[in-house]
Parts: sequence; C-alpha cells; structure tokens
Amino acid sequence: MSKNFKTFFASCPKGLEEILEKEIKSFGLEQILRGEGGVSFYSFPDQALDVIFRSRIASRVYMELYTFQIKGERDLYDVAQNPTWSNVLDLNQTFMITTLLDSKASFYFKNSLALSQILKDSIVDKYREESGGERPSVDTKNPDLSFLMRIEDDRKNRSWKARLLLDMCGDPLSNRGYRMNTHSAPLRENLAAGIVMLTDFNPKKDIFIDSMCGSGTLLIEAALIKAEIVPSYLKIRRLIERKHRSWDFLAHKWFDEDPILQKKFEDKVNRIYSQTLEQINTLDYHQFYGFDRDWRALEACQENLKAALILGKVVELKQQDATTLMPPCEGPGIVVCNPPYGERIGDKNELEDLYYNYGENLKKNWKGFRAFIVSGDQELRKQISLQTSKRIPLFNGALDCRLLRYNLY
Repeated sequence: MSKNFKTFFASCPKGLEEILEKEIKSFGLEQILRGEGGVSFYSFPDQALDVIFRSRIASRVYMELYTFQIKGERDLYDVAQNPTWSNVLDLNQTFMITTLLDSKASFYFKNSLALSQILKDSIVDKYREESGGERPSVDTKNPDLSFLMRIEDDRKNRSWKARLLLDMCGDPLSNRGYRMNTHSAPLRENLAAGIVMLTDFNPKKDIFIDSMCGSGTLLIEAALIKAEIVPSYLKIRRLIERKHRSWDFLAHKWFDEDPILQKKFEDKVNRIYSQTLEQINTLDYHQFYGFDRDWRALEACQENLKAALILGKVVELKQQDATTLMPPCEGPGIVVCNPPYGERIGDKNELEDLYYNYGENLKKNWKGFRAFIVSGDQELRKQISLQTSKRIPLFNGALDCRLLRYNLY
C-alpha cells in the first residue's frame, strides 16, 4: 500500500450519515466506514480533495494524523510525545485543538477542554525539545491548523482510542458562499441539500416548489443538483479570481511539500471553474418556484440567488401564503417546505392553525404532487390530516426533526 494512502473523516449533520456514505461511494471510493456524525474513508489525498469539492452533504473533511491508545488522561501527554510535530506544523504557524468524546468517553473523562489542554502542552513541549526552545502559538479564533481529537471507546483493547484529525477545510463546507441575506431560521446548506436528496425529486422531469421559501436555501441547492454543479464552485471562483485561500489545507505542510498533488489540485479547480457557467446555463425556466408570504424573505431569496449566479427567471418567486397557494403549473413535481417549529419563531397556537390549514390546502388543491415537510414538533405534525407515507429522522442542529412525505391523490 502506498505511503500516500491515508485515512480521512467526513463529518455531516446527524441523520445524513447514510446518504453521505452513498455520495462518497458515487465518487469512486470503496473503503468507507459509516459512523456516528460522519464517514471514514481510505484514499489518496487527491481523492479526498474530490470529496471536499463535490460533497453536498459533508460539513468538514479531516485527515487522520495519529491514533493513540490511552487508559486515561495521564497517558495522553506521554503518547503525544512520540510524533515529530515539526513535520506537521511550522514554528510560525498557529493551531488550536478541539476534543470530542463519544457517549461512553463522556462519562469517563468529563472535561473535553482539559484533554485539549493536555494535548496542547505535549505538542508545544515536544516542539521546544525539537527546536531548541521555540514553540508555535495557539490561536482559537483563526488558526492556521485546527486539530480535532475524537476519543472513542475501544472495547477490543480495553482502552480508549484517541484519533487526532487535521481539519482540511477551515470554513465549513456548508458555507457555500451564496448566502448574502438570511431570514428567520435558515437551514444549513448541506442539510438543505440532504433534504432535497432524500426526497424523490427527479431533476429531469419534476418541477420543484418551495411553498415557504424563506431565504431560498432549498431552492438553490435543488437548482445546483439539477445543473450538476459542485457545491464548492463559488469558493473556487474566489480562489482563482481573487487568490482567496478557500480551504485550510492550502497552507498545510503535507500539501505544500507535494508538487504532484498541487498540480492535480490546480487541474481540478480549473476544470470546475471553466465548467460552472456552462452548467448554470443548462437550468430551465418553469421548473423552480418559490413562495413566501413575507416580502422580506423573497428579497433575501432574490439576493442569495444572485450571489449563487442563478439569474433571470430560473427560479420564479412570488409573495403568497402557503395555506392558499395553488400549483403554479401541472405536475409531476414536489412541493417542499420548512415551516417554523415553534423553537425559535412563531406562536404555538398560530403554528397549529398554519399546519392544519396548510395540510388542508395540500389535500384539496395539490393532487398529483408529492409533498415533503420538515418538522421539529410532533404535536404540530399531528395538525396535518394527511396520511404520512414516509418519516425520515433528521437533526437541524440540536433539534430532532422529521422529513415527512405525503402522497397527494
């Protein structure tokens, strides 16, 4: 096996692990292991770059640097003395460490901040030893390198496995770069993409309607899927046109010292850059529709569409209450919405009326469509008097939600 063959971890919103696994398989990777909160995969670094550029679901991609076996906190300092840290970061680079504990480790260790501190002390002490007294600095706001230590139960060895991962992204992959304006409580972009992918939206023949579009995240992600545009296209444009460092790995030693990988990277981004506008021009009129009763939401949506380079009337917007909305054209198609849950916006009694009236409108006027609703409140879901054909568990941040499907006959 090549020495360049490495272990990577792609994180994602909870509930989207299976669809992330399928997505990474579609990129031609085979050695994949799905876990809680993401997917591990084994590949060459240039294949990991494909995941960063092309994944609609991943939040971040990490490179695994080291795996330590520890019995407790005291072991961590000693085992972290083994690597040569000057091979990982330069003296003039800053770093930070975040520690995550699995459910069993959280009962045993209690304090993740203390573990991060122990690892930090070990790294800088070893660096002083290697460099004759000098050490890199910690920066918790804008570091050059961000380490993630995941501590997991290792029953086989009756110990804890501490995996040290290096964040390749910096800015989360969910921050596509088109959200100039937000309204109310918008979905993260990768969660919105996951919702679109979990519906049975057929980009070749279905119309796509968001009946409560807000700032337009579901609409934009659906249009990108239709045009087969990679979600990193705006970051790549900023990289090429403004020399913006769009990902942290561009400043990492492992990348800086590999000219072959740098050439592959340049080829990949130049190809995506040249293809993007051509792909956007394949988007048709009369396929994507967005409605909202709040004109401010529609203004935010229009601004975000412009930033996403989705111009003209590719997405048709109109101010309209979803409870009285009629189909803008004949199906087949899907109508989707992410109504308020009552957690952050909306009075509970008003929301009960909203859910009930919306369900009645779907029942009476949307025959031949498939409806999908993202809901984080079980009581509100009960107000929709339609038979649910599918319930898919999702998490919107910490909120336990369901993606509900309704067949409308």
